[in-house]
Amino acid sequence: MAGNTDNIHGWNPLYRDRDPYPLPGNNFDSFLFNYGRPGNFNYRLVEGTNVLDHQGHIVPQNILNIVLDPLMIAMSEACNNAGDVVNFINNQIPPRPWLQQVLNYVNALQALPIAAPEAAFFDWGTPVILNDAANAETRVGGFFSIMTWNPVNICRAPVDAQRGNYPGNAVDVQVFTYLDANNLADPACLIAIQNVINNPNNAAAIEAFLSACSATLAAQLIAGAGFYAFPWQINPLAPGVLIPA
Repeated sequence: MAGNTDNIHGWNPLYRDRDPYPLPGNNFDSFLFNYGRPGNFNYRLVEGTNVLDHQGHIVPQNILNIVLDPLMIAMSEACNNAGDVVNFINNQIPPRPWLQQVLNYVNALQALPIAAPEAAFFDWGTPVILNDAANAETRVGGFFSIMTWNPVNICRAPVDAQRGNYPGNAVDVQVFTYLDANNLADPACLIAIQNVINNPNNAAAIEAFLSACSATLAAQLIAGAGFYAFPWQINPLAPGVLIPA
């Protein structure tokens, strides 16, 4: 699946853990930073429970990959350097301006003072293998991880097993409903999530969601967003199953 580097946003200093002991201080203290690179995700206790959270996708990877997998393979096969990436994005028909927003974010992370290495996002030294998703992941998967692990699509939720094996490979409607009712997320992202809920395998709906999420990236260089955290409780109708409080 496209974009398997789950700590890629740890290159953004706003998401590095400033208070790791005994647990992260807030929902944006998300990644350790060891030996000059992002480390593991920093788990926190889920409010109202004694269980740890994880990076829970609202729109899951299997749905995102309906759009991202073929696009990742196409970029890998077309590109051998940074200039090729620019041309690939500029030559998209129809245009995909959200790809440029992702590239702008990546370029900002590579610039001083952050200075993330290009190798965090691209591996041009690996030869191309045509129509090979694993090869494409190696070559450009870091770039696509920015989209797959965008914090505005991540909830610090209990793991599925503590939620009655929910949501699995479906959109997390419970989290969406909570965020929507409490105005806790970007309005355009919420609209796009609802559209994916209504059309879960529709490429146009998925691409609109990716576009809405990517539009938040520039602001994420200034202030953290996403990594939603809120109280949970035992479902009174299903003992042992956690639901949003």
